[in-house]
Amino acid sequence: MSNALLDRDLILLNQTCQTVEEVLETIAAPMQAKQFAKETYADGLKEREQTFATGIPTEPFGVAIPHTDASYVLESKIGLLTLKEPVSFGVMGSENDQIDVKVVLLLGLADGSAHLKALQTIVERIQDAHFVKKLASVQEKDEALALLDASITKQLEGE
Repeated sequence: MSNALLDRDLILLNQTCQTVEEVLETIAAPMQAKQFAKETYADGLKEREQTFATGIPTEPFGVAIPHTDASYVLESKIGLLTLKEPVSFGVMGSENDQIDVKVVLLLGLADGSAHLKALQTIVERIQDAHFVKKLASVQEKDEALALLDASITKQLEGE
């Protein structure tokens, strides 16, 4: 399985993070290390998260879709980070609401128009509680890559 939007190093399973900032730094690190994003990428994610929260109330637990301006991204990628214990994220479109998140889908897209399509596709897919549960319980990188490829990236490439 080969997909340009996916990279094994952007699949981070069963991570232990205490804060949103730690989650964003953890998932941004391989994007920066592999030069898929600028060195300021983590800062861009954190700034965006403070202004526009990315937590989405889904079942059986929340999903966050952190992203930032396309100018921070050098090569488009989608990443996955799963958490051993939930981290509280702000709810997208809300001032004060919080949601416990166990699944983080990073949207690192260099093309602004592709970004909206990807966001819509992901939001659609995470309405399915079975899919969210499957993502959260993945134990192997290859399994995670296959799941993301089949349910998210194939739809994006078909456009």
